[in-house]
Amino acid sequence: MQNLLRIGQVSNLYNISLDTLRYYDRKDLLKPIIDEQNGYRYYSLEHLDILEMILIGKYLEIPLEQMKEKIDSENISGYLAMMEEQNSFIEEKLAVLTKLGQYTNEMTNMLKHIQNFSNDNTFSKITTEKTLDIPIYQINLKPFPNNLDNTQINGIETFDQWVSYTIDDNYSIIEDSDILGLSIHKNIVPSTELCRYLDSATKEEKISKYHILGNYNHISFWGNENELQEYLHLLCKHFKLKNTSLHIKFSFALLHKDMKHEYFAEIYFSE
Repeated sequence: MQNLLRIGQVSNLYNISLDTLRYYDRKDLLKPIIDEQNGYRYYSLEHLDILEMILIGKYLEIPLEQMKEKIDSENISGYLAMMEEQNSFIEEKLAVLTKLGQYTNEMTNMLKHIQNFSNDNTFSKITTEKTLDIPIYQINLKPFPNNLDNTQINGIETFDQWVSYTIDDNYSIIEDSDILGLSIHKNIVPSTELCRYLDSATKEEKISKYHILGNYNHISFWGNENELQEYLHLLCKHFKLKNTSLHIKFSFALLHKDMKHEYFAEIYFSE
């Protein structure tokens, strides 16, 4: 056979495996010419045109089934619609990657800050955050279902964890250990499934939602949980905080095998 390439030659030319070419054959995407005498597989130049279109689709992350549909349609409008759809997908992906870049930069800067951080026991470095509006999802762990479909909570890693404490008349710090507070990180795009689940769960009163609104004092902390409790007592006595709430956002955890993790936390309390 003249002007034909054997399967091994095509594999070497395009740097793809023999198994991949055989897979395209099984999927009816790229059917080679079979020599009936020896069973060898051959590809013409026209076959290479199809292969290059398949590889372009693979490079653009277009599913093979979709590529096969467009190839079989023999219609330029189908290719155009596919490329327009893929372009929209890529633009959405770029937006997500931009957010991820912002997140990694933020994490890098925070870790550099933690390396040189020491707690301010005099509270001279406290700052005031103006007009805060942080939505917090409060999950009551006792009635919260434990048999959710994984697809319902896809994206749970996009949350920041919060704990709220109530301060009574005696500066006692009271935590409701059955309540878990979560907020969606500003530089992470949550999945559609997650947003849909949160909306439905809030309407069904499985999750409550509140906002940290207004002007809040803010100070950072680094240490383990016992040290955090001591620091909060010191904070409450220093500012004479009574009958109010403290809101703690855990921004980073330095993990330890004995489970006595160290936390970089952001402490908020109203002016």
